[in-house]
Amino acid sequence: MSKTKLAVPLAPALLSLALSVGAATVFSACARREDGTWMNCHQCQNTVVAGGIGLVALFGASAAIKNKPTRIALQALAVIASLFVFFIPGGICPMCMMKTMRCYTVFQPFTRVMTVLIAATGIGALVDSLKMKKTGAPQAEAAQVDTVEAGTASTDTNARDTKKEIRA
Repeated sequence: MSKTKLAVPLAPALLSLALSVGAATVFSACARREDGTWMNCHQCQNTVVAGGIGLVALFGASAAIKNKPTRIALQALAVIASLFVFFIPGGICPMCMMKTMRCYTVFQPFTRVMTVLIAATGIGALVDSLKMKKTGAPQAEAAQVDTVEAGTASTDTNARDTKKEIRA
């Protein structure tokens, strides 16, 4: 697969990496309490970071695999997993009591926006994989190659017929 064709399946993997790094650093949930214990939303943050790493593994593996059914299955699984990660903060995992805290104002919106982007690019990669032939080339390019090869074959046949006519 060429470098430009590799960019499409790797885009959701890179976005997933950005989700994990961002959720752990800049867009993290609430800080520790004054007594040193963690807020409830810290577990949500850890779950989102782990989910992002899992998405990196799924999308990255799908970009490396050449077997079409396996690649499509991994990409579909990763898209479903990204939708699962969307509902982690505030849905699956409880967060802090007050809606004005950092977990609601920074962490949850970041997670939601990133997972929507990951799912959208993952669907794009899935559609691109569905359009590819078994050889790894998209169908449009493969059809163009077949046409060129067929044209070359007919030109070669015409040239042979012309040579036969000249000899006769």
